[in-house]
Amino acid sequence: MGATAMKTSKVWRPRAASSHLFVMFYITVLLLFSDLQLSHSTRSMSSKNSRLESEAMPSTMEDVESDFLSWIASVGAKSKSSSLAPITRLPSSVKAVPQVYYVDVAGFGNFKTVQEAVNAVPDGNSMQVLIIVKPGTYRERVTIPKSKGYITLQGAGKNVTFIEYDMNAATAGSTYDSATVAVFSDYFVAKDISFKNSAPAPPAGAVNMQAVALRITGDCAAFYNCGFYGSQDTLNDDMGRHYYKNCEIVGSIDFIFGDAQSLYKDCTLNVNAATYGSVTAQKRESSNKNTGFSFVGCNLLGSGQVYLGRAWGPYSRVVFAFTFMQDIVIREGWHNWNVPDRQRTAYYGQYKCSGPGATELGRVAWSHELTDAEAAPFLTLSFIDGQNWVTEP
Repeated sequence: MGATAMKTSKVWRPRAASSHLFVMFYITVLLLFSDLQLSHSTRSMSSKNSRLESEAMPSTMEDVESDFLSWIASVGAKSKSSSLAPITRLPSSVKAVPQVYYVDVAGFGNFKTVQEAVNAVPDGNSMQVLIIVKPGTYRERVTIPKSKGYITLQGAGKNVTFIEYDMNAATAGSTYDSATVAVFSDYFVAKDISFKNSAPAPPAGAVNMQAVALRITGDCAAFYNCGFYGSQDTLNDDMGRHYYKNCEIVGSIDFIFGDAQSLYKDCTLNVNAATYGSVTAQKRESSNKNTGFSFVGCNLLGSGQVYLGRAWGPYSRVVFAFTFMQDIVIREGWHNWNVPDRQRTAYYGQYKCSGPGATELGRVAWSHELTDAEAAPFLTLSFIDGQNWVTEP
């Protein structure tokens, strides 16, 4: 659907401190920031490769690559050329020490709102900008336009720093426009901060009640120790390459949705469904696209009964690996969005998952229990070309 359309082509139908410490904290943040991201000029490719190798499966990677290249033609897991633009060298003006703005809802910073700080970043920005957001709840909607790249939002912890609003599709005009925070720029980073949409949870069968906490459309975005809180359609992982590490994502129906190419590492997926729901609605629309969601080392828990994913797009692609699943997963695991043809083209898989909800017994016949070779491309930063742009803090 277009950028202004609602995601409503299928309505869900259930199946039955002191000042000294304050200063020291921010000094520490500044010292750590240079190691947060965009440090191509200070990190060698060899160090990145060694990090990737340490994350890799306990298999001979030469054998895995050989098997994978022969397998790729039939399932289209990841082609040699990305459907997204190649990642180019970062501008020389991107410095290790950023421009810093302080946001404090109580008025003890440069700005009282996050949007004011974003507005202060010049259009066409090509330097790192660190926006430090002090503890508190910032009741506002924030938009970071395409022209304001290289912004990092640094909170004081996902349990104490919140950006919150309560629009839904009905009041905003569309699902996408309901987002509390919308990021359109590239090389965005968020750390230790939460995004929340506090609109009421929709009752069963309701329409136009989708309420997005964060929409991310920019390329090469990373989220560390962040929270995403909502109900239906919490996280619009819309497009681009994204990395989520140690994040918590809470919702009930399709609460991670979109057509991004994203790796979720060590995240908690917390379901708050009253009855039935679904974790993902991935929208890949062509076998030529590299998009998809990969969940590695995550925990799936909460309430209700959920599908792991629903095929919003005909080539929808989602993989869960090394993930613990509580007994909240519907036995079939996956749903075809009531379009039987999508059973032939969607790609859904599990790899070495655990917990009572991870059993393959009863899974739909068109899902996959992945082999080592099939799982390999989904497990590390290479899935999102992250070796070229992700630097973990």
